[in-house]
Amino acid sequence: MPKAYTVTSDPFYVGGRVVQSAADTYTELEISLPLDSLNQEGIIVHAVYFSGDEPELQAGKSLISGQVTSTSKTAIVGTNDANLLAVQQKFITGGAAEFSGPHIIDVVASNEPFQVSDNLGLVATDNLFFGIDSDLQANPKAMNVRIVCSRIKLTASAYAALVTNELNS
Repeated sequence: MPKAYTVTSDPFYVGGRVVQSAADTYTELEISLPLDSLNQEGIIVHAVYFSGDEPELQAGKSLISGQVTSTSKTAIVGTNDANLLAVQQKFITGGAAEFSGPHIIDVVASNEPFQVSDNLGLVATDNLFFGIDSDLQANPKAMNVRIVCSRIKLTASAYAALVTNELNS
């Protein structure tokens, strides 16, 4: 069976930090990837690590979410979105006097050590997008992300399919 890509580099890191423009408002950062599109270069994402603020104690479900996608988004997306590479949610649940948390849910990625054979997704365009949102927060929140990836050389057909998918999403 033919391979759609060949890994051409050791793993490296890219990252970013997002501070919400206002509490409970989706805010996104574009992370630049200096890829060589003429030579059909892309990246394979091995792991995504999130860190940042904790949710505030509020009655109900207090939540902070962060995601990494291959296309720009206007909100936190579901796991059915083909361009989602990783998402993490931190939440506290509670009522008037009892609280539980904070709990961390790694919906797609995990904070476990990565293996080079791990593959969260392929990206063929020159950027990734890191967005955060919150619910029931009084103050803007911040999150950091560290993305472990390697450069890849894609076949012409795989490169065309990935770029078309990313540009049409």
